Amino acid sequence: MVHIDRLPPLRAMLVLEALQRTGSVTGAARMLNVSHSAVSHQIRMIEEWSGVHLVVRDGRRTILTDAGDSLARVAHDCFNAMRHEMDRLTMRERMPVTIASMPLVTSQWLIGQVEAFMAQNPDISVHVADIPSDRNMSPQPDISILFSLNGDIPAGASPLLSGRAIPVCAPTYLEAHPIGSPADIARARLLHDEDSRMWDLWFATVGLPSRTPGDRGLLFLSGSAMLHDAALKGYGIAICRENLIAEDLRSGRLIAISDVGIDDEAHYFIQPSASEARRRAVMALHDWLLRAARPAAAA
Repeated sequence: MVHIDRLPPLRAMLVLEALQRTGSVTGAARMLNVSHSAVSHQIRMIEEWSGVHLVVRDGRRTILTDAGDSLARVAHDCFNAMRHEMDRLTMRERMPVTIASMPLVTSQWLIGQVEAFMAQNPDISVHVADIPSDRNMSPQPDISILFSLNGDIPAGASPLLSGRAIPVCAPTYLEAHPIGSPADIARARLLHDEDSRMWDLWFATVGLPSRTPGDRGLLFLSGSAMLHDAALKGYGIAICRENLIAEDLRSGRLIAISDVGIDDEAHYFIQPSASEARRRAVMALHDWLLRAARPAAAA
């Protein structure tokens, strides 16, 4: 259980943050429009509260200790989150529909559908946000687009796009490294994101042994958006979700080098917030996206 009395004096934390940002008591006082002695008083207060020395005096200078610097950086992140949220409050008042999705889904599919929706519904404003991978969104979006590897989706959600994935590469890579068989793919530069099982599963599907992290010629990337970008730039072969690269395949920016796919049961699904499910604007966008996904589902 988190006890509220474990929170330090917030005014003192603001002063500590200012000291870290400006590098001096004088700079902190100027930033906060307070006196030099007020800064020193707040620093003493938080040292007494924590029982830890947060600053040391070096002649006329006041320098943060390692503990002080660490606490100041945490304070900076927290205050920045609050500042950002305050900036967004007025935007939220104007935006009746907030939709959140993973970055690659947003850039490769969602944003175009939202633009088309707004052209037909000029009275509805939309806020498009990324779903953070390391924390919960607050407040919850009106609509979320999420991913299910096994095809199971929660109550109230609807399947949106198939998550089937295939190996692809750029024409420039294929010109330099001709691919005629799965064995050729096994010898190629393979691009990996955090889902390390994808290449293992693909090789098992075609009856070849998987390559290990100790093998040469593997490139590891942080996230599917970076993986997609690396494939477009011709850095190697990636396994990508077919529906998210449909336009790249149509235009020839990416080429499918095998008709063997994996994750046939996987799905992206759309879920309206329970508290917003009956709001006209929310359901208008929700239903529009479901209709837009039907051609992709039928393909």
